[in-house]
Amino acid sequence: MAEDKRTIGVTEAADGVLAVMVEQGHFSDAIDAAKFAMALAISSQADAGDLTVEGTTTKWNVGSFDPDSQLRSLLDALYPDVDQPYRLLEFLINDGLHRVSKHIESIGELDVIALLDEAESRSSAAAP
Repeated sequence: MAEDKRTIGVTEAADGVLAVMVEQGHFSDAIDAAKFAMALAISSQADAGDLTVEGTTTKWNVGSFDPDSQLRSLLDALYPDVDQPYRLLEFLINDGLHRVSKHIESIGELDVIALLDEAESRSSAAAP
């Protein structure tokens, strides 16, 4: 088994989305915004097949992002076949931030409630 990540990174574009989410007052800090993005990706049933995220730069140490390992436990439960939960976490954050970016592009602003409704609609449509 390959060693899991010790740092969490985001792409330059994703970092810009984090900044917008915080600057607009939707989240108190970038970690909260990133956790929202992770949850959005999970809710949207992001495909966790290839966990490679190209062009990331280190943003957080795993210990500061998930100090009590609760996120690791959550990801272990939701994705039992993934043996690198922090690599998965990084992938989900970047995927979710990409979704937020597309949402902002489509309506011209960040509407968190509408974004969650969109994710719920996609999730319901994909359910058997």
